[in-house]
Amino acid sequence: MKRTALLWIALLCLPLFGLAQETPDFLQIAGKVVDGATGKPLHYASINLSGTNISNVTNAEGFFTLKVDARPLPTAVVTISHLGYATKALKIADFEGYTNDNPYKVILSPVSLTLNPALIRAQDPVELVLAALYRIKQNYPDKYVGMTAFYRELVKKGSNRYLAMNEAVIDINKAPYTTFQIDRAGIYKGRGSQNYDSSDTLFIKYQGGLTSILEIDQAKNPFATVFLSDILTYYDFAMEPVDYLGERMYYVVSFDQKPDVEEIKFRGRLFIDSESLAIGRVEMWMNVEGREDAAGIFVLKRPKNTIFDVRSAEYIVNYKPYGDKWYYEYAKMELKFDTRKKHSLFRNHYTVMSEIAVTDHKEAPVKIEGDARVRFKDQMTEKVSAFTDDNFWENYNVIEPDADIEAIIRRIVRQLKRHNLE
Repeated sequence: MKRTALLWIALLCLPLFGLAQETPDFLQIAGKVVDGATGKPLHYASINLSGTNISNVTNAEGFFTLKVDARPLPTAVVTISHLGYATKALKIADFEGYTNDNPYKVILSPVSLTLNPALIRAQDPVELVLAALYRIKQNYPDKYVGMTAFYRELVKKGSNRYLAMNEAVIDINKAPYTTFQIDRAGIYKGRGSQNYDSSDTLFIKYQGGLTSILEIDQAKNPFATVFLSDILTYYDFAMEPVDYLGERMYYVVSFDQKPDVEEIKFRGRLFIDSESLAIGRVEMWMNVEGREDAAGIFVLKRPKNTIFDVRSAEYIVNYKPYGDKWYYEYAKMELKFDTRKKHSLFRNHYTVMSEIAVTDHKEAPVKIEGDARVRFKDQMTEKVSAFTDDNFWENYNVIEPDADIEAIIRRIVRQLKRHNLE
């Protein structure tokens, strides 16, 4: 008898973690960092207690808190820095009497900044990451953008047996990077197939692939599952050699969760454009290897007598510049896991993959009808059945899961142009 397990890949599936509770051994200082010329708050400013690994960053309103040892620290200095501003050093005593409701105002003076390779490479990787995060609102669209994209997903057993394959041409309303609004997507044309038989003891349903692949937009949802003000608490950063993607040079910063962080977080690399400091590419892996609790992140429902072992969870996001803005262009998610019956050594290997490539974008939202919109609870296998159009696919009449997505995109663009002219 077939059992059903509902699997989904989502980057934002772990709980958010705030600051720890106060303990008698620590005291907390509070401040607000502002631009000395405009008075506007500075978010992602770096706060460090000199000589220690105690650090934090300011939030969107420029506020920060920092926990320090309550014992006397006569030489302790708090440094506040931000790319493009003169660093300020303050004594802990300067914060005495100030609270979260009445924070100490830290005024940073702007300085001229030359973004040349020698300067950036010489800087702390944390400074570079914070600068890239600070410039998100400047480097990415501040209004809705309409996009057309090709999306495909698959469920594979072993190395070459495809259990489910779906692909679709998608309309996307990409939300502004200056708000917390979510992206919306709808199916224009789609098709799918399933390949289960009586020998299969596990029937896998993949849920939320399209919505999740939009949510892993790391320029819109950076360091998911962690408040931005806490990224230095959870992650270590290191500079890597510069890299070139096309004709552009990128600074590469690697990151990994700190050794003492027990929750499952991520490791990976950020590719930061040397001219604009835009995040142009993100490669990241969830630290699921060897973790028995990893299955609970992805599995919504499973048979009681089946054990899931997650082997890897990979995420890639690419952005492409047009004019002075960078746009979401490509993303891929891939989950690999094993299943076995309890008290059995025999394992089945599975891969669940989603991939999306944007073929066109316009500086205006697109209309997405209610029945076409894809929501997290939707399963693409069921959703695409209402949007099947054999005339659209024409000679491209067979789903090719191993075909390079660039080759598929060229076919799709030709089909879209032809249908738009009809």
